Amino acid sequence: MLDLRREGNRLVVETGVGILEWDAERGGQISRLVVKDDLFAHPLLTDGAVPDLRFTLNGRPVILSDSRADLDVISETPERIVIRGTASVADGALQIEMIYEVFREGVVFCEMGIDVPSDKKLDLSNASFNISLKSGDAKSLRWGHFLRDAWTKRDATGIHALTKTKLFQPRGESADERQLFPFISLDLGWEATRYASNHIEFFMEDWVAFDEGDTANTRTQVAQSGDQWQLRWSFYDGASAHIAGPWRYRNKWGFAMGRARTESGAGVDPTVRNNALGCRLAHCMYPYARQGDRWPWAVMPIKQISVQPPQLFKGNPDISRADEAADLGANIMIIHQFWMTNGGSNNEPAAEYKALDPKWLKGFVDRCHERKMRVLLYNRGTEQYQMYSSFFEDYMRKDTDGLYSDWATPFAMGYVKASNYHVSMYNYFMFARELRRRVGENGVLIGHSGVPTGTAVSSFDALLGGEISIRHDELLTDPEQSVYYSLLDASGSHLISGNLPDREAFSGRMALAVCAALGMTGHPFMEPDAHFSQPAAYIKPLWDSMNSLPGNVVKLHNPAYAPTRAVSCDSDSLFPSLWQSDAGKALLLVTNMGKSPASGGVEVSLSELDVPNTAKLRPLTLDGVASCAADGTTLQVQNLQPQWFCAAVVE
Repeated sequence: MLDLRREGNRLVVETGVGILEWDAERGGQISRLVVKDDLFAHPLLTDGAVPDLRFTLNGRPVILSDSRADLDVISETPERIVIRGTASVADGALQIEMIYEVFREGVVFCEMGIDVPSDKKLDLSNASFNISLKSGDAKSLRWGHFLRDAWTKRDATGIHALTKTKLFQPRGESADERQLFPFISLDLGWEATRYASNHIEFFMEDWVAFDEGDTANTRTQVAQSGDQWQLRWSFYDGASAHIAGPWRYRNKWGFAMGRARTESGAGVDPTVRNNALGCRLAHCMYPYARQGDRWPWAVMPIKQISVQPPQLFKGNPDISRADEAADLGANIMIIHQFWMTNGGSNNEPAAEYKALDPKWLKGFVDRCHERKMRVLLYNRGTEQYQMYSSFFEDYMRKDTDGLYSDWATPFAMGYVKASNYHVSMYNYFMFARELRRRVGENGVLIGHSGVPTGTAVSSFDALLGGEISIRHDELLTDPEQSVYYSLLDASGSHLISGNLPDREAFSGRMALAVCAALGMTGHPFMEPDAHFSQPAAYIKPLWDSMNSLPGNVVKLHNPAYAPTRAVSCDSDSLFPSLWQSDAGKALLLVTNMGKSPASGGVEVSLSELDVPNTAKLRPLTLDGVASCAADGTTLQVQNLQPQWFCAAVVE
């Protein structure tokens, strides 16, 4: 949804994930900010304004919210609303213009311009952007930030310049650096969930001082003060600068609001949409590198590392491999980059998005369709020219199939104009929206990145985590970290799989438990010379359970990160996931995420589900799934072993 209404001197915009209000009497700034989840609305801005611009001019403090602004709606469509606020402060010494673009995905961008007219001069010693959010009501709070400093990461294909990060910080942790952080995130959990259920992030595209001088005059400060979480970006914080007009400062900043993506089906709001909900996924990972002395083959990743021998192309999979995956229960097939004429190597060289063997690709995709599997083709989020390829015209079905986008981040330095001084958040967001148009509202988009942001994946259905060699310590250590690093309070999520030594943990019992407990799935790899039943063995009990639910999954109830009245549990160790289908039935999974055997009861509320009011729980007896007992709408769990789950159908 994207709804605009005018209330006196205020403009109010509501999306599926939040409510924003602009006030002409407060400098045309945002005076109200509310985040929503499945059941509640949480006000975060109860006093002050965003960005609450403040200056020290000629030794005198000047606050934008003390001035009146002109506030206008420039354009309004079902997908985007553009609002402009203009104000004159300090006796006309500064002219401030903010042009906001509010998108139905819950993302807001602001083009900010601050001008000194030609007939004005001023001495400036401070210029800052200030955010103060009420966080005292949050039961849990974690925050993090990206730095402008580069982190050089070496992997099998060479060195990559990524941004440094500091994440999963507790409420009391602070930061104070002489730079403009490009990205700061806040994850909030309320009484109705175990962990974070709302994600909000702020970003600044450019690192430039207010007088376009020494960046040492910039500063970022983050700290908790009482019940307020506070962020200050200082564009200028130093000795007095003498500025004479005409002069202009510009920057693009913005923020994204997120909530759990727990619904699928036609007409679902994009802020909660997850068209990969409940999927069983086969990731066809055949080798793609081909040797040669000329470009691009000369720079392919042929010489690799000890844990990853050369992955040289050995031919395409036989069509029968689609049957192999379908027979095991898969309903999505990802075809990795071997399908392309040139698969590239993390942008060097760039890939060529043409089919190496069009006849094979069409035959394989058609066979997947015959076996009721949707197909996702590999692409790279940093090679935006791939938008011009004929994926859907030649091979796939729009509004059913989709794309698997690797490097789904604007923070891959050197590939999307990203550098220490600039990150193209707006460009990447708009590109991702075009990917959504490409696959269709009911198609599937899965992004893969080691440095994900809610802004980047706001048009995606799910995020595949477990990259940057390799994040199992963060994703598989405990459930709170799994929720946080999987971005489950802003996206659907999956876990990487694979057979390399540093990915073995993602194909084991803990990975299965995380998927079952948190409503996720893995990406077992289909590779040459191994029947798919081998890499899929660890996830097969979950697949079998999901296959016991007829129809299409339309809703996930998971109280770890999405408040719900449909299911409740009386044990801290037991994690319920309740999957609702469009066939009038539901599937309940209960997983022990503790360190010792656990017992307890899990109650299902039929009135919250689209099932008959006479429905009852029927425990499932499946290989690899623990036994349990049911009493009407209560599942009784006795001595469930750690990292194991039981299952029952509501019918």
